[in-house]
Amino acid sequence: MRARRLAFVLAAFVLAMAAAAEAQELSLSVGAGGLFPKEGKYREIYGSGLSFGGDVWFKLKGRLGFAAGFGSVSDTGTALQDGFGTAVYPLSFRRTSVPVIAFYQLDAGPVVVRFGAGAGFHSYKETWTTVAQDGVNLHYDGRKISPRFVMTASLALISRISLFCSASYDTIRAGAGSALATTVDIGGLQLLGGLAFRIF
Repeated sequence: MRARRLAFVLAAFVLAMAAAAEAQELSLSVGAGGLFPKEGKYREIYGSGLSFGGDVWFKLKGRLGFAAGFGSVSDTGTALQDGFGTAVYPLSFRRTSVPVIAFYQLDAGPVVVRFGAGAGFHSYKETWTTVAQDGVNLHYDGRKISPRFVMTASLALISRISLFCSASYDTIRAGAGSALATTVDIGGLQLLGGLAFRIF
């Protein structure tokens, strides 16, 4: 909870700074897509996950700006018993993220491209859906802060609405006790597609 509160406080701070700096453009993007994990162990257990995201973009004078948002990744997978056992344990995985970034914007007619970098505040939970401990499904959770790199592109359609796509990259180490093990990276390349709405 402490990491989540910190993430929301920092996001609110960034947005307040952008507002105080008299943002020249304000837009909202929403999209859905997939996470393509970097780590082989993650791919072996879960494969590619379904992801959703939304961001608020404040462009300042010139080409610089700030953005903050919220994202979610979820998937199901299986863990095999160690050794030569044949037992299979179903798993579910969910990760939520609050990204806060600074970006550089390039305009080319109806196309807008942004390059950004900052931090992602992540909370994740892995649940063993058929293994109970004291009547509660066994689970492992954790919170991490990691660097985030982003590239987006949007194409104006009508008035203030644009087609929107983004690619972001995170490196996130899982915590001790997880089926993924301590050193496994649960981040990777996330691709989203959706719409952007320019407010002003």
